[in-house]
This record gives sequence, C-alpha cells and structure tokens, in this order.
Amino acid sequence: MRTPTLHRRQALSSDAPQRGEVNILVAGLIPALIIAIGLVVDGGGRLQAADHAQYAAEQAARAGAQEQDISEAQYGRPPTLDEAAAIAAAESHLAAAGVSGQVDHVQGASIAVRATVTYETKFLALIGIRSLTAEGSAEARAVRGITQEGS
Repeated sequence: MRTPTLHRRQALSSDAPQRGEVNILVAGLIPALIIAIGLVVDGGGRLQAADHAQYAAEQAARAGAQEQDISEAQYGRPPTLDEAAAIAAAESHLAAAGVSGQVDHVQGASIAVRATVTYETKFLALIGIRSLTAEGSAEARAVRGITQEGS
C-alpha cells in the first residue's frame, strides 16, 4: 500500500520532471474560438460602421436638399434644387463626417447620396480579413411647408 502513495508523492514533488500534453480537441477549438470572437467583435464593428454610413448619407442628403433654387422659389413655383450648390453641400457634409461617398443624382427637388465607411478589423485580421466596408444611402426632397409636397 505504501508504494502507490510514494509514486504519487514523487509525481507531485517539484523535483520530478513534468510532462505536458495538449488535447487535440482543445488545439482545434482555439482557432475556432478566435474566429467566433472575431465574428462577434468585428461583426458588431461592421454594423456600427453601417449605421455611421447611413447616418452620414441621410445628413448629407438633408444638407443638399436645403440648397434650393431661390430664383424659382421667389415666384411661388414648386421647390427645385440648385444642383451645384446641393452637390457641394452634400459632399462637404460627407467630408466633415469623415466618410467617403458621392451624390448619385440631383433631380428636381430631390437629391440621392451614398456613403461608404471602412471598418478595420481587430480579430479577423488574424485570418486575413483586414477590413470590412459598409454602405449607406439616402434620398431627401425639398418641400414647401409642412403639409404639402411640391406645389
């Protein structure tokens, strides 16, 4: 009976050499865990980038829609946009928001804007995905009054 306890004591003593083993399952789960964490963290970051792109596009479209052609408005005609001023206002707003984007079109009283935001990944860069892009688009229309559109 003393022999098993003696071996056990020798195995637990600091003088005895220790061997380490890594379970194959654990070795396989570590990369999967990193990828799962990456999908959560970087997926959330991409969603936040998409929200930022959408918000920037909406604000840029609103800024562009405020640039009405005064020469038409002073005669009581339906609102129309000053195309050059609307594009400049929208692009200026996109630049101030720190996003890239463009004005898709200015037509009559409406303006359409698209914004793009690039998210630099934190965890997915470990597997070669360095960035994710997100886009947002919006359209705004100049109206006269608060109850009627156009006329």
